[in-house]
Amino acid sequence: MKWLRVIALLFGLALLSACVGAPGVDELAGLAQPLPSPTADSPPEALSPGALRQWAVSATASSEYADPEWGAVQATGAPDTPRCGDYQTAWAPVGSDTLEWLELQYALPVYVLGVNIVQTFNPSQVTKVELVGSFGRTVTIYEAAPVSIDQPCPYTLSIEVPRTGVRYDTVRITLDQTVLGLGWNEIDAVELVGEEE
Repeated sequence: MKWLRVIALLFGLALLSACVGAPGVDELAGLAQPLPSPTADSPPEALSPGALRQWAVSATASSEYADPEWGAVQATGAPDTPRCGDYQTAWAPVGSDTLEWLELQYALPVYVLGVNIVQTFNPSQVTKVELVGSFGRTVTIYEAAPVSIDQPCPYTLSIEVPRTGVRYDTVRITLDQTVLGLGWNEIDAVELVGEEE
C-alpha cells in the first residue's frame, strides 16, 4: 500500500512539472504579484548585466505627429535625443491630450527580464506596458497612473520582471495624456532586456 502512495506522489510531481513548463502558466502566476513601480534611480544596467540587451528594430503607433520627424520610427534604435525637450528625434503622437499606444518589435525573441523606456518630454504618462509574443499572446508587466516627473530628464522608466517562461519580441506601451495636462509625452527609445536560453 505504501508503494502505491509513492507512485501516486511521483506521478503527481511529474504532472505538476509538466504544467509549470507549459507556455503561459508562469505568466498567469506573475500577474498575481504586484506590478513594478517606476524607478528613476535605477539605471538600466541594474537589469542582469549578462543579459541580452536590444533596441527596437521597427515600430508602429496609434498616431504620429509627423513622419519621419516625431514618427514611431524615432523610438527605434538607441537613444539619440541628448536632452529633454520637444525634439523630432523622439516619437510623439498627433494629440497632446489623448490616449495613445506605441508598439515596438525586436530582432530576437527573448525570455524577458525587463524593459527600459527612455522618455525625453513630459515623462511619465506611461500607464501600461505589455509584452506581445507569438499568436498574439500578451502579458501586462506594468500598470500605473500618470505621474508628473521633473528630474531626471531624459527619464528612463525601468521595469524589472521575473524571467518570463516564454519568449517575447514585441513591447506595447500605452500613454494616457488626458490626466495631467502636461502635453506630449515623447519616447526616444525602448530597450528590451532578456535571455535567449
